[in-house]
Amino acid sequence: MSTNSALHKYASSDIGEFERIQHLVYKHTAIVISEEKKDFIRSRISKRLRELELDSLSEYCDYVESGKESVSTFTSQVTTNHTHFFRERHHFDALITHLSQSGLSGKVIWSSACSTGEEPYSIAISLLEQFDDVFTSGLKLLATDLDEKVLDIARNGVYDAGRLEPVSISQKQQCCVRGVGESTGKVRMKKPIRDLIEFSAVNLVEPLTISKRVNIIFCRNVIIYFDRKSKIKIFDSFAKIQESGDLLFIGHSESLNDISSSYSCIGNTIYRRN
Repeated sequence: MSTNSALHKYASSDIGEFERIQHLVYKHTAIVISEEKKDFIRSRISKRLRELELDSLSEYCDYVESGKESVSTFTSQVTTNHTHFFRERHHFDALITHLSQSGLSGKVIWSSACSTGEEPYSIAISLLEQFDDVFTSGLKLLATDLDEKVLDIARNGVYDAGRLEPVSISQKQQCCVRGVGESTGKVRMKKPIRDLIEFSAVNLVEPLTISKRVNIIFCRNVIIYFDRKSKIKIFDSFAKIQESGDLLFIGHSESLNDISSSYSCIGNTIYRRN
């Protein structure tokens, strides 16, 4: 379908502004936006409308459909990025137990929806506290998200000091530096830790560009936004880059029941590749 015909189709009076937003979000990300999010979405997009000097959601949809707005910028207007350090701490305990048995050498760990970086940094902090060979083991720590804006925050590794409340004093001393002057009240992850993590943009519903084996995948609190068809596609793609015994962590309200037979549950939202 050409751009002009697409614009004509979605400008139809049969489709309201919010329905157009729902369609565009699903088209580009496979995320399902419920009717309950209507006021939230309108509020989030209103700022972007002012920046672009547009008058309505309909004009913004036209702007997106024309290709003038990147997928990353568009999705950042309509998705939330709620996360914090050591969220669901039992996952990090299970990670350390697993790696204590199998070793770090050559392992690949992937934080697949890393948002502003708290998850991959929590992984790195956990590893540095328990293992002496993190920087010499050949370990690869990948962190991806669809939203380039949150990836920039993650790469920079600067957070309000209060956000690190779940991080112990000894962990902070090992991994963080406190801001001074204009940066008072901020902390930053030390450069070796920032350099340990490879940040990049990945859309989970598109063909994965990761071809290497991934021993451990964190995909937490994100699949709740997808429909069943997209969930099946995502976990099928995960299964193709994992081998028997590899681990997958998902969110506390998520399940692979009737979604994937490639994994078996071995704990609280912890799965092992069959």
